[in-house]
Amino acid sequence: MYPPTTAGSHQTARIQALSELWLRSQRWDLLYITGSSVLVVLPLLLYALVGQAALLVNIVIAGVIGGPHLYATFFRTFLDAAFWREHRWLACGSCGIPVLVVACAFWHFPLLLTLFFFWASLHVLHQITYLLDCYERKQHRRGHPWTRYIDYAVVVSCLYPFAARHFIYGEFAIGKTPLLYPMFLKTPLVYYAIVSVFLVALCLFIGKTLWELHHGTAHYPKILLIGTTVSLALVSTSYSGHRLEIAFQGLNTWHSFQYLAISWYIHMLRQERREMTSVVPWVARSITDRFWPFYGITFALSCLSLLLILLCYGVSGFSFEQSYYVVVLSCLLIHYCHDHFLFTCVEDMMPAQHPEKGAYPVTHTSGEKPAVS
Repeated sequence: MYPPTTAGSHQTARIQALSELWLRSQRWDLLYITGSSVLVVLPLLLYALVGQAALLVNIVIAGVIGGPHLYATFFRTFLDAAFWREHRWLACGSCGIPVLVVACAFWHFPLLLTLFFFWASLHVLHQITYLLDCYERKQHRRGHPWTRYIDYAVVVSCLYPFAARHFIYGEFAIGKTPLLYPMFLKTPLVYYAIVSVFLVALCLFIGKTLWELHHGTAHYPKILLIGTTVSLALVSTSYSGHRLEIAFQGLNTWHSFQYLAISWYIHMLRQERREMTSVVPWVARSITDRFWPFYGITFALSCLSLLLILLCYGVSGFSFEQSYYVVVLSCLLIHYCHDHFLFTCVEDMMPAQHPEKGAYPVTHTSGEKPAVS
């Protein structure tokens, strides 16, 4: 039995250790990372309100949150001098993606939508694994590498058990365009194999979590995020028909909101570390002071995209649906490409005082003193 003062100090140390596990704070993480999962119902509610018009729901969600989240990427890539200096080939190579999108839309539109869907699903899951890596980095006492692999396995596999069934039986379409799926994979054996992989990963995750709880090494914020992701992925993919497309849009809404929050937070951290190297200094200053100017600029770019969609529809000969996806995917796939790199930069989410970061170089826009918040 500890003396009262010793017991109190142990309790205080435990509370302090738990508080350090959150990316920013318990309140911020629960609101923007995990709690924002309630947004998955928003597209389904809109779908019911607007008379089951899936394309209209997609346009509204893309304009309000999907578009802003993809343009937020370019503040860290195209508008960042350091990114151009260190990753010139990635920046230049990604500029060719719109050409491929337009060519594929002319040549084989269903193939374009199929590639988009699979890349989108990987991108959403990659963001979750990135957040898991950030949570792992916040934990001073690291677990064994196999614990991370189990986390990755259950997250990466949770989206596909029900989705695979829809593909095998030809029940998945985006709008009026059915997604492509190889005939040789349209067999129940593929479905059983995918389900088996997920169930094994889920059992390993449950066992690992119980083991961590028993040994006092459980990372509660990370467990909460994984549990939320797996639950929502299973529920969303259990829908059928047009509701399945809208349910996936719900996952995208949560993903996009998360992305906007962590992107703005990373900008704040970079300013604190004096790492801002924006090629447009006034943009860098405005987006790091408050969230709403950051969102406002990305929302304006999203509105500009809508005008480009109307222009494309008027001059290209595409249908409105094709025009929508040509414009949106030209930017969205660049966003995916850049994020596969950005999601390896776990240190960007670490506060300046965190031991993982150490000392920071003082880099800022040429000719300016860095702003310190």
